[in-house]
Amino acid sequence: METPISNVFVDIHVDNQTYRAAMCPRCGTKIYPANLLQAHLERHRRRDLALEEELRKLQLVMGRMR
Repeated sequence: METPISNVFVDIHVDNQTYRAAMCPRCGTKIYPANLLQAHLERHRRRDLALEEELRKLQLVMGRMR
C-alpha cells in the first residue's frame, strides 16, 4: 500500500464503522481510501495547468487587441 502525501488523517463514521481517510491539504476533501489522495492531487495539478494555458491564450489575444 502506498503512503499518502498528507499526514493528516480523519475518521469517517458510517453505519457503526470507522474508516480512516486522508485529508486533501488543498481543498479539505476527505479521501477514502487514503491511497487515492495522490490521484486527487494530480487532478488539482491538471486543472491548474489547463487554467494557466487558457490564461496564456487570453493574454495573447488581449495583447493583439491593443
